[in-house]
Amino acid sequence: MIYFKYMRAKITYEGIQRRERNFVPEAALREALLNAICHKQYESRIPIQVSVYDDRLYVANVGRLPENWTPENLMGKHASLPYNPDIAHIFYLAGFIESWGRGVEKICDALKADNLPLPEYTVHPGDIMIKFTGPEDRIIRVSNRVTDGVPDRVPDKVTEREKQLLMLLAEDPGYTKPMLAEKMAVSRKSVGEYLKSLKDKKIIERIGSAKKGYWKIK
Repeated sequence: MIYFKYMRAKITYEGIQRRERNFVPEAALREALLNAICHKQYESRIPIQVSVYDDRLYVANVGRLPENWTPENLMGKHASLPYNPDIAHIFYLAGFIESWGRGVEKICDALKADNLPLPEYTVHPGDIMIKFTGPEDRIIRVSNRVTDGVPDRVPDKVTEREKQLLMLLAEDPGYTKPMLAEKMAVSRKSVGEYLKSLKDKKIIERIGSAKKGYWKIK
């Protein structure tokens, strides 16, 4: 749900092969959420909180570190001391976690493998929070202005609707006509006319087939 509803993947194409790259790998986020579940202080009745922004993601959890531990201990090799050993044991038997404290190590390994920044831990008196930060090449900034994200080289003769369509294609070159029509709240016929106009003006070109290709902004 986090990926499909709240996060926007940076989309690129290699030939006609589509690649979606989030600034938090699935393996890293999975471990962060499992850690939160196993270490949560359930007596607080405060839910685990996930906050998603264009360029960062936080997982905050009511809990505390073992006595005399610091955030530096988390980032290094450490033993497994779950706050809820019964929950951790069930997750271990199910194969969700390992029994010897490799959760943070696995988070860091997943980030390193994808050339992403390591997480930052903040420890407050009543909660622990992990922060994932996205590098600039993975960030899609959302704006209400239809002209944002459109290349500067687009000529003045492009209409506002065509600029809106270009912004959507900059977001995801693989959008289909039905998707574009839904996002722009216009008919598929209108989308087809906008695409043809932009193609005739040599601003976009079609790469690949009608079904499996994508639009490239020149």
